[in-house]
Amino acid sequence: MAKGKVVRTLIVGLGRIGWDHHIKKVAENPRFEVTAVVDTIAARRKEAQQVYGCRTFATLKDALKADVAQLAVICTRSVDHCAHTIEALRAGCHVLVEKPAAMSVREMDRMMAAAKKARRVLTVNQSARKADDLRFIRETIDSKLLGKVFWIRLASQSFFRRNDWQQLKRFGGGYLNNNGVHAVDGILRLLDGPVESVWGDLKHTVTAGDADDFLKVVIRGKDGRLLEVEQSYACAFPEPKWLVCGTYGSMRITGEEATIKYFDPKKAPKIKVDPKAPADRQYGNDDRLPWKEKAVPAKPKKAYPDLYDNLYKAVRRGTKLLVTPESVRETIGVLDAVRKSSLWK
Repeated sequence: MAKGKVVRTLIVGLGRIGWDHHIKKVAENPRFEVTAVVDTIAARRKEAQQVYGCRTFATLKDALKADVAQLAVICTRSVDHCAHTIEALRAGCHVLVEKPAAMSVREMDRMMAAAKKARRVLTVNQSARKADDLRFIRETIDSKLLGKVFWIRLASQSFFRRNDWQQLKRFGGGYLNNNGVHAVDGILRLLDGPVESVWGDLKHTVTAGDADDFLKVVIRGKDGRLLEVEQSYACAFPEPKWLVCGTYGSMRITGEEATIKYFDPKKAPKIKVDPKAPADRQYGNDDRLPWKEKAVPAKPKKAYPDLYDNLYKAVRRGTKLLVTPESVRETIGVLDAVRKSSLWK
């Protein structure tokens, strides 16, 4: 394909994420053009044709046969992502697929193999990577302000008796596949090496349907850092979203504000262990640390690149993807491990 030309784009699935996000992002970016959409619901197809003046199709097969696009954006139900991605790749399209990219590492490997064989770009909308709080934590870790960060906890809790298709196993629903994949993919950016081990548990508690609505994930990196993700639709007392603990202090983030309590180790008194029996059987000491505390916006210094701008450069110029399929494979591998270790099936 010639460099510099707009990328003709097919939006596959006009649900919330396809209609409210992707088709708008494509339409507003001059490097892309919405040439066609696919949806099983006739009213949605009519609306897309009226708003964007594009062609419409009831099936992906018909759209690909018509050769209407160079890029397919897959926004169908989670359980269909693998099949639709491979179908589009085999037809010669580059693919941006919504999260979760796949239901398993096995599916992800099939998708990656299809992209390699077709010599096409494959990427995933792992949008949590651009979150301000996540990138602020990454910058704080790198600054060494908290010393050696050894434990990070991410919590998302509410009491919500959800009852849409995302609570049905047969559609690939559940907290882990929906919000959990964002949390896991994001928190993995805070490791300084590969994953060493994973433990997790899933439960179905208060929502309708049969999919998980509670998850606990514990990840240990080869760098020794411990990551925890806890998400629930059955907790009436939400906790702070982030807790970050290091050898020189801690940080918590609630909303858009970070509270940091830390000390300068150079100004801290020396301390050593006393092996003798404590006087009067009393434990403790008179250690006085030079604590400092501040509340600051949880905003990173660096801006995050636009996903579609990056995708255009990858398609037209062969530049490196912002979200590589290899990095997403690691995330899907963690989800696989959580399902395997959970007692709830």
